[in-house]
Amino acid sequence: MEVRPAAELGPIILCLDTSGSMQGARETVAKALALECLRGAHRQKRACYLYAFSGPNEVQELELKVDIKSLDKLLDFLSCSFLGGTDVDKPLKLSLDRLADEQWSQADILMVTDGEIPQPDESILASIKEMSDEKGLEVHGMLVSSQITEPMKQLCTHLHIFRSWSNGLSFGLSNFAKVDADISR
Repeated sequence: MEVRPAAELGPIILCLDTSGSMQGARETVAKALALECLRGAHRQKRACYLYAFSGPNEVQELELKVDIKSLDKLLDFLSCSFLGGTDVDKPLKLSLDRLADEQWSQADILMVTDGEIPQPDESILASIKEMSDEKGLEVHGMLVSSQITEPMKQLCTHLHIFRSWSNGLSFGLSNFAKVDADISR
């Protein structure tokens, strides 16, 4: 397995669940995370790409840059409500395809979801494992739910849970709990 030096932070690929089950507070948290991802990527001089997904073949793509055009597109996206079913295969396939591009080859994936996702296709899981073993790919799952689901355990090398539903929606790191052990596939 390739281990990336800490100083070599690669780009971020953000897969954002926009299914109907994300409506309400989960939607608010997910939108705030998209904004924070852009802010953090800009601060760290990292490229950032967003795949917003819901049902089969329902994927919106947006490269997140800090320029007026990109910010306008992001604000338009954030003003939309989330609907539809959930299909993780398409955004993960697109993410893996993007990793084949030299500019994105050192990227990690951040999946923001409530975890209410179907079992990913075996070929997707195999590709993620291969990329993890060969290139050091990390898949971080950010759960805006209190439940860790089996599909998320299988997909992610690291899981984080948003745990502050009752204390309002402030988005400091203290509101996220890293699952004790990294997920081993």
